[in-house]
Amino acid sequence: FAYHVRAQGLSVIKIPDEIDLADAGPLFCGGITVFHPMVEYSLSPLAKVGVIGIGGLGHLAVQFLRAWGCHVTAFTTNPSKASDVFAHDRVNSKDANAIKELKGQYDMILSTVNVGLDWDAYMTALKPKGRLHFLGVLTVPVGINNVFGMMEKQKQISGSPVGSPANINKMLNFAARHSIKPITEHFPMKKVNEAFKRLESGKAHYRIVLDL
Repeated sequence: FAYHVRAQGLSVIKIPDEIDLADAGPLFCGGITVFHPMVEYSLSPLAKVGVIGIGGLGHLAVQFLRAWGCHVTAFTTNPSKASDVFAHDRVNSKDANAIKELKGQYDMILSTVNVGLDWDAYMTALKPKGRLHFLGVLTVPVGINNVFGMMEKQKQISGSPVGSPANINKMLNFAARHSIKPITEHFPMKKVNEAFKRLESGKAHYRIVLDL
């Protein structure tokens, strides 16, 4: 932890005045992670997009996608989380049958989770040339059984970490224009150990910020 950072000018980005500094940290991490594929793959504002997992990444993804103009479905096992970020609708992320009933509806599905799910069901929910994009790091292999169906409809699987300085700048300005900000819990620096315990418990709602 530090009060000041020295860096090369090309790597430094001005934070818009409209963004509170306490909100900027999560945007530099989770914000750019979810914003990057929207820009990288020229996502249409008319697209229908699913977000798997409404946590530190997912709650920001829904906000960015809604502001972009997309219809957003939250795939989650917790109904209250979908309401927190005003997703247009919600589907149980572990109900494979319910997901398969959405056959051919989604242009893109963003996965923010780190657990294995029925990925064939999610691939079925994609439109032709649709994309399943991983933002969360899985701890188990991605098992896709219906490879022929993926090839036949030219569906795609991809993943990405964060984005370039140019996209970070776009993300910050977009967030400022649309009043997008993370939902956070704050801890004073002297309670940093409590903050880590809260984080490890998986109950953080949804990002933790340490106040200096």
